[in-house]
Amino acid sequence: MELLSRLKENANYGGQAVLEGVMIRGPKALAVAVRRTDGRIVLKKEPLTPLTRRHPLLNVPFIRGAFALADALMTGVRALRFSADVAMEEENERAAGDAGREGLEAAEPALPPQPRIEVRDVAAGAGVPVWSLVFSLLTALGIAVAVFVLFPDFLANLLRGHLPPGKASNALINLLEGLVRVVLFVGYIVAISRMEAIRRVFEYHGAEHQVIYAFENGDQVTPEAAARYDTAHPRCGTSFIGAVILVGILAFSLVDVDTWYLRQAIKLALLPVIGGISYEVIRLAGAGYLTFLVAPGIWLQRLTTRRPDREQAEVAIAALQGALEQEGRSL
Repeated sequence: MELLSRLKENANYGGQAVLEGVMIRGPKALAVAVRRTDGRIVLKKEPLTPLTRRHPLLNVPFIRGAFALADALMTGVRALRFSADVAMEEENERAAGDAGREGLEAAEPALPPQPRIEVRDVAAGAGVPVWSLVFSLLTALGIAVAVFVLFPDFLANLLRGHLPPGKASNALINLLEGLVRVVLFVGYIVAISRMEAIRRVFEYHGAEHQVIYAFENGDQVTPEAAARYDTAHPRCGTSFIGAVILVGILAFSLVDVDTWYLRQAIKLALLPVIGGISYEVIRLAGAGYLTFLVAPGIWLQRLTTRRPDREQAEVAIAALQGALEQEGRSL
């Protein structure tokens, strides 16, 4: 019983990839670990109280999904900002070093050894304002809604005037809309995966999943042990997107409205409902139930994850250890 209780507790941990690093969050804390080019790992730890724990009414099934996603979005922005600040810090250091070496002929003295993992609250030389990340995020969300919600509806409904009215035609149109959405999303992932920076993020994404797998299965959390696990995880945000697409096809099939702006308004209003249902699906799949519902998300993760190297796994382990230490636990 004690082992089962521990395994269930370990299943409450997850995270996301950031720039050259990983964020791991647990029930009460999160940690962000970022690898510098000099090999050091910069670690930030902070306590965490999710919105759904602050207000019990927000933890009601099918309602809590929207608030849990909003909370994940806020913590994700903070983690992304920290990783960007570490990158900016290194840029500032390189610029200062280049300026200091101008006109000097003598060899520089050796630098003192640096700790392998350096714990900080903030990154020195931080230069990425939070409003910039928030603006970029809101812009990206707006583009995503336009491309993956409104545009597929527009394309699919070009057939509406060529089909006889009725539920069968409406179901066909919504199925086509879902297929268009899948093609656009997969095409987008394939396109950006060719970028070097995105490929690195996908590798850290795989490292996060492998380390979480090892931890929640009670295995020894080392790079070698983590490498034995899959890079796809049922609780991943990509699986959530896959669930949203499936639930959206079913939900939108109930919307049989000819007026385009009214139809679009109804579909946008349904997004929180679809998100709430999809969130419950992911929770069930993470607990080992109805896993077939997240199969499309697992397939998508073959595109959004890559197998990491040892150093990337070490970063994910440092983030997990940091979150556990903040909660008074250890690996």
